[in-house]
Amino acid sequence: MEDTDKRALNIARLTFKWDLLRSCLGGIMDAGWRTFALLVVTQHFNGSSFAKGLVPAAFMIGLLSTPIALFYLPRLRVRSAKICSINYFLAGFLFVISSLGKDSLWLFLTSGALAAALLAQQMPLLVHIYSTNYASAIRGKRVAYAITLSVAIAPIFGWFGGQFLEADLAQFPALFQLMAFACIVSGLCIHQVPSEVLRRSPKSNPLTHLSLVWKDKVFGAILAMWMILGFGNLSTMPLQIEYMTSPSHGIQATSTQIAIATIVIPSIVRILATSIWGHLFDALNFFLIRGLASVILLVSMVVFFFADTLAGIYLGSAGYGLALAGANVNWSLWVTKFAPEGEESNYMTVHSFMTGIRGLLAPFIGFYMISFFSIREWTTIGALLVGLSIILILPISRLARR
Repeated sequence: MEDTDKRALNIARLTFKWDLLRSCLGGIMDAGWRTFALLVVTQHFNGSSFAKGLVPAAFMIGLLSTPIALFYLPRLRVRSAKICSINYFLAGFLFVISSLGKDSLWLFLTSGALAAALLAQQMPLLVHIYSTNYASAIRGKRVAYAITLSVAIAPIFGWFGGQFLEADLAQFPALFQLMAFACIVSGLCIHQVPSEVLRRSPKSNPLTHLSLVWKDKVFGAILAMWMILGFGNLSTMPLQIEYMTSPSHGIQATSTQIAIATIVIPSIVRILATSIWGHLFDALNFFLIRGLASVILLVSMVVFFFADTLAGIYLGSAGYGLALAGANVNWSLWVTKFAPEGEESNYMTVHSFMTGIRGLLAPFIGFYMISFFSIREWTTIGALLVGLSIILILPISRLARR
């Protein structure tokens, strides 16, 4: 028994070390695509609403494909960490291709979107690693530390990236080459993490685990609540750059100011808050911390999009950072509190798939609807959806206690 405990401790320590190194570079890839890709499409290429919507939707395309990927990948009998590393290497290659699209919107956008989609498939694999390598008592704290490090890189990259593009927006390929380098190094790090081979599903249908939505009533109810919340948030958040650059709103922010509002401030707040949310996740009821994060998100949406000054936008950005810190911990680990032992990756696959549906549709809906509504009017609708998701938490929590 003592040897088994010592081995488990060594595995946890090794996982923590290499995952921290991987996480250090995660902020470059995430912030780079979400903010700078949208900035390039909007200002360098003057892209259409569809092109703008494809940037935030790219991650969600990856999430939508996770049930199929997680169905066939176990047949390779390869460790989950090795699959993660291959995804990182492929994403790095695609970011290099994307950087060559200086004069071609669709070469830039298609290659970059495929890279982002590959990165989105990592989370179910990482959850499999976390659930097997970390004891439940420390899982939230360890993952929170990794997220904090990932977020810590983002404001540095955001500041210098904003300055770099403000000097000459046409220099954007260099940022995407840096993102490619970050992907490759991350792949080398995650390859060192101890992991097990994914359990092969006995079913013949790659979408078979979607039946968990109605077979597990609590799980399905939480997914429905999260769907409403996600549509409210994900249909408005991509409009931040549109709001800050549109002459009709009077902000007309520079590239650096956009980077400060969308990367630097939220990232700094997330650095300070993520470990706190991780401790709360381990210690408190899931529904309580999910409701708290949603309330903060609701207030932040209203403050950001109804601000007439950069100071107000920065205040809203800080609120977004606080809400996202809690949301990331909750999103990454909540299935470990509800899934039967050994089924965590299957539950996470379904959760990722449902996230992909709303994440794919919501940005396109947001950019399309501002042709009929003002950004503030659409934000009001989004805020009402977030409010509805908060109201639904109480009856779902009662269902979970039965």
